[in-house]
Amino acid sequence: MHFIPINYSDPGFNPAYTADFQLTILLSSESFSYAIRHPVTHALVRVSTGNDLKELFDPPENSLFTVANYQKVIFAVDTKSFCLIPAAIFTPENLLDFAAFLSVKEADLILTDHLANGENTVVFTFPEKLIRQIEVKFPLVKIQFAPKSWIKTVFSSAFAGQHLYLFLTENSLQILFPEQKNINFYNQFICSTLDELVYFTALVASQLKLIPEETTLVLSGRVEDNGEQMLRLKRFFKGVLLFTSPDYQQRDRLPQHQVINFLGLS
Repeated sequence: MHFIPINYSDPGFNPAYTADFQLTILLSSESFSYAIRHPVTHALVRVSTGNDLKELFDPPENSLFTVANYQKVIFAVDTKSFCLIPAAIFTPENLLDFAAFLSVKEADLILTDHLANGENTVVFTFPEKLIRQIEVKFPLVKIQFAPKSWIKTVFSSAFAGQHLYLFLTENSLQILFPEQKNINFYNQFICSTLDELVYFTALVASQLKLIPEETTLVLSGRVEDNGEQMLRLKRFFKGVLLFTSPDYQQRDRLPQHQVINFLGLS
């Protein structure tokens, strides 16, 4: 699956005046994306995805990525090495016990964060080299688990009925099944084709004992309305919707389902 990167800038936004704005950076081991957002109106005035890491850590003069230029900087990382632990049984003292479930490389650091309403702790890894670069470039910034943005936004606007939530990128699929105010299921899959998309979604539905004819899928990520991903999934499930919530104000400029990964971080 291939998705065109987002490169959006509000015509009224002047990058020379960012002191009243918040900068959110999402980092993977290969690239980064960022959004500039007004903390009061919550409007996204600039969004850019799929950027080269050199632009973040070795930027030209007068770069957008200078901490002092913003009211706040928010930093989150994407990783496929993670596990969710009920917060009731997690303590910092047993961190290494839970980290044993991860694929921890010698060059990785082990980090933690909280998901949804705080009932879950996520233990995850990320390359130490990049963590150290973040610490130098963005001192005092707490590193968060990037998928929590989507998960938090889903929980704040969860649809009534039996829904399975999907977040798609070019090479991965995230699937979430909320249960009341907690996470019943969350996982990630390496996924780059339509057949893999259908397979993993059907597999998770089967594991959760969800009947496809009674289950509606709610999609987020770079998918388009009635695009090939939606059309293929509609052949197997009751319905397929794009995520949206009534309090989102920029749907005409930036579809909410495409920028949801920037909306739930703070």
